[in-house]
Amino acid sequence: MRDSRLLPTIQEIREAHGSKRAYERFLPLSRYLFRPLGFWVAWGAIRMGLTSEGVSWLSGLVGLAGCAVLVSGAPQMLPVGIGLLVLFNLLDCVDGSIARAMKTQNSYGRFLDSVCGGIIDLAFWGIIGVLAYQHPDLLRWLHPFGYGPLFWLAVGGVVWFLSVWTNYLEFCFDELLRPAWNRVRERDGLPGVASDAGGPVPSSEGLSGTSRPAWGQVVVTNLRVRETQYCFLVAAYLTRTVDVLLAAYAVFFAASTVMLFSVYVRRGRRVKALGAAESFSEIASEHVGMRWGDR
Repeated sequence: MRDSRLLPTIQEIREAHGSKRAYERFLPLSRYLFRPLGFWVAWGAIRMGLTSEGVSWLSGLVGLAGCAVLVSGAPQMLPVGIGLLVLFNLLDCVDGSIARAMKTQNSYGRFLDSVCGGIIDLAFWGIIGVLAYQHPDLLRWLHPFGYGPLFWLAVGGVVWFLSVWTNYLEFCFDELLRPAWNRVRERDGLPGVASDAGGPVPSSEGLSGTSRPAWGQVVVTNLRVRETQYCFLVAAYLTRTVDVLLAAYAVFFAASTVMLFSVYVRRGRRVKALGAAESFSEIASEHVGMRWGDR
C-alpha cells in the first residue's frame, strides 16, 4: 500500500495543472466547475491506486453507459443517462490531472483520452435526436410541418452531420494548409498558430491578427465544448425544450460550417497566390543568373 504522505496533495495537483490554465482561461464551466471538482476526484483516485489510463477507460465506459441509457426509451432513466454524461465529462478532466500530478504523461495516455472522449462526442447529437423522437413530452413544437417527432430525429441527424463536418474542415485545414498559412502569417510579421480548434485562441487570428481577445471566437468555442452542451441538455430536459436545443445547434453548426469554409478558402487562395509568386521569383532569379553566367 502506498504511503499517502508521498502522494501529491490537492495543492500539488492544482499546481501541476498550470500548463492548462491558459487553455481554460475562457472556458468558465471547465475553469470554475468541472476542473475544481476534478482536482478532488483526482486526489481520491490517486489514493485508490488508479492510473490516468485506468480513469480514461472508466470515463469511456461511463459515457457509453450514459448514451445507452438515453436511447433506452425509459423516461424514468433519463436523469440517470444525463447524469452519467456529466460524470463522463468530469472523469475526462481527472485522467489528465492524474497524469500531470504523477508525472506519468505519455503518448498512449493522450491517445486513449482522445479516443474514449471522441466516441462519445461523435455520438452525442445523434443521441439527442433519438431522445427527442422517443420522448415527445420533451418537445415544445410537437408537430413541426406536420411531421411529428420524426422531424426532430432528422434534425438530430443534421446536427450530428454538421458537427462532424465542422471538425473535419478544421482537421483538413490543419493537415493540408496550416503549415503554408503559418508561413504567410510569418511573412506578414505575425506568429504562426497551431490550430483554430481545441480551445479559444484569445486573438483575432483569422480576422485581424491582433492580440486583443476575440470574444466572438470565445463564444463560439464555448458553444462547441462538451461541458456547455451538457449543461444546455440539462436545462432543455428540465424545461422540456429539447427541440429548441436541436434547432439552435442546427443553426449554429450550419453557420459555423459556412463561415469556416469561406475563411479557409480565402486563406487557401492566398497561400496559392503566394506560392505562385515565390515560384515566379525563383524562376526569374534563375533566369537572371543564367544570363549573367552566359556573359
